[in-house]
Amino acid sequence: MNGNYRWRIVALLFLATTINYVDRQVLSFVMTDDLFRKTILGLSPEVVFSEQNMQDFRIQMGWIDSAFKATYALGFLLVGWLIDKIGTKKGFTIGIFIWSIASVLSTFCASAGQFKIVRALLGLGESTNFPSAMKAISVWFPKAERSTATGILNAGSNMGIIVTAVLIPFLVVQYGWRASFFISALLGILMLLIWYFSYSEPEETPALSAKEYHYITGNMRGEKAEALEPQLSWGQLLRYRQTWAFIFGKIFADPVWFFYLTWLPDFLSTNQQLDRKLDLKNFGVPFLIIYLVSDLGSIFFGWLATRLMQKGWTENAARKLTLLICGSLVLPIWFIPTIHSFNLIVAMFALAMAAHQGWSTNVYALATTLFPKNSVGSATGLGGFLGGSISMAVAAATGYVVAYLGYTPMFIFACSFYLIGLVCMHLTLPVLTKIELK
Repeated sequence: MNGNYRWRIVALLFLATTINYVDRQVLSFVMTDDLFRKTILGLSPEVVFSEQNMQDFRIQMGWIDSAFKATYALGFLLVGWLIDKIGTKKGFTIGIFIWSIASVLSTFCASAGQFKIVRALLGLGESTNFPSAMKAISVWFPKAERSTATGILNAGSNMGIIVTAVLIPFLVVQYGWRASFFISALLGILMLLIWYFSYSEPEETPALSAKEYHYITGNMRGEKAEALEPQLSWGQLLRYRQTWAFIFGKIFADPVWFFYLTWLPDFLSTNQQLDRKLDLKNFGVPFLIIYLVSDLGSIFFGWLATRLMQKGWTENAARKLTLLICGSLVLPIWFIPTIHSFNLIVAMFALAMAAHQGWSTNVYALATTLFPKNSVGSATGLGGFLGGSISMAVAAATGYVVAYLGYTPMFIFACSFYLIGLVCMHLTLPVLTKIELK
């Protein structure tokens, strides 16, 4: 046994990701509340909500969602650079503080315009999560374990949604929609304290045994020289095929995931063709199923790639086969608009989102493989920026598409993007190799 302190770090990152997703997901469940919808449109509580009102609301929600993604994308770009400069602990501390303040301010919003501003602030803070986490994994884990560690970390996003689906509808029904934002803010502040007093780098951690320290660092001998190499700028990173392969992995998956996160509660609660509909009183169980399966997908597909490499597969073959499986499992989403069985649709969403999480786990793990250690944060941030930028445009368009055309075009988009992304990744980088600095 080499010790297990590094897995405590994964648990810490898992918790941070869980709370990160609670804070961002509150809105997707709150948007099904009638009083919240009227608040967004500036209507009095006594007004009967019409179909035209619903169209107007969805358009406004598209723009509110787009505001979050705009700063989330920009934040990814800046945060990656910042973390490489000031370190993971300080960078993530700043991020958690910003998103907690945004959650507090959400409690007092009274219009669509105010929500756009606050969600933009939230996006900036929450963009620190994955660049920070991937930087931490790159220093705490040898290469062979990073995929598994990333899978566990990534599972935190699903756990955050599960917590949100169980907790937030209860709070909205019992205490009103504003209470849900306040509670999520308290969770963020708690995470801020836990992170600041718990995280440190391996060489600064007295509780880390000498044996485990040597296991971690001894398996990174080939990476130690990278610590002395200069940090690559964004412009320099864009000159490498490795960067574009990573970018394709992000821009063809992020918009789909964000679409699910924001609009799935609305689809399941308003689809008149389903043999069963959801509301705030019964969201919990279906979303528990969907995101527990998603969690399993994140961990399983991270493990699968690791297992294949342990059996002698090249990382190129292991990662791309795993991505192919994940992209193929999403294809049944195409048929969701024609299905009336609520239970079958829940199962299909669970499978698709498990596949997405497996995809995301392996793409994030690639960042620690393709890029020099001093540039992991910048590269992850660059990919997140471009993925978020596409997601921002998709978010704004989604409000109009759903309002006037329904959900069918969005599901066609959701099922097709992954395999297109894999083709682009393979054509760009036929063999996965690390950037070599001359």
